[in-house]
Amino acid sequence: SWIGISLADPKLLQDHFVQFIHTSSGLRACRSFLQLLWLCCIWVMWSERNNKVFKAKESTVYQMLDKVKLHSFSWLKAYNVNLGVNSHMWWSSPFACLDIG
Repeated sequence: SWIGISLADPKLLQDHFVQFIHTSSGLRACRSFLQLLWLCCIWVMWSERNNKVFKAKESTVYQMLDKVKLHSFSWLKAYNVNLGVNSHMWWSSPFACLDIG
């Protein structure tokens, strides 16, 4: 809901990736952004799984979403140091920040 896309429910991980990135309007920038978000979500879930298994720590879905927002913003800032948005703007409207909404 953060980015305005309804949940995808395919059984295979590859199908989920394809469905998720093809919800874009065909714009390359939008598709690239969705790929970044998808990979960030996978990274956060993998890290959370390791925390649960090896450190007996659990996060809520909302905490995991916050981590996705934080990591995706950090990754974009690392790629484009001149990105002229702050984290508050990013957390509220990422498509508008990238001018692809």
